[in-house]
Amino acid sequence: MMSQASDINFLMRKIQIKEHQLASEVSGQYDLTETQAKTLGFIEKFPGTNQKNIADSFSLSNASTSAIIKKLVTRGFIEKKPNVGSQDRSNCLYLTAAGVNISIDIRKELSKIENIIAQNLTEQEAANLIILLTKVKKSFSE
Repeated sequence: MMSQASDINFLMRKIQIKEHQLASEVSGQYDLTETQAKTLGFIEKFPGTNQKNIADSFSLSNASTSAIIKKLVTRGFIEKKPNVGSQDRSNCLYLTAAGVNISIDIRKELSKIENIIAQNLTEQEAANLIILLTKVKKSFSE
């Protein structure tokens, strides 16, 4: 017999796996990995960001981040510009017009996936779930 904690962990993990699977399918439709798609979204949200910020945000190694950026530059989705007037020698990263278009398309598709999570909940149930999950999350931060 499983404990309530085990049941909660099992359900949360199943939801996370399914959401990841669907997000990977969306990214794959654009011939991108999920991390490449997330990187485009990050650069869209933070234009002028650098490789270190991306690596830190996604807990990636510098080598992995460099490979992702190189691939996205090669595909014409992002461009590097020197960080002018700063001691920081890293390049600033910006989406190209093609990068903006694909990032917007992917964001729309991922938004549909996020909405699936709450589609069978009432407004009150969704609000209660947020409260409960926030309490669960707080257990790990103490």
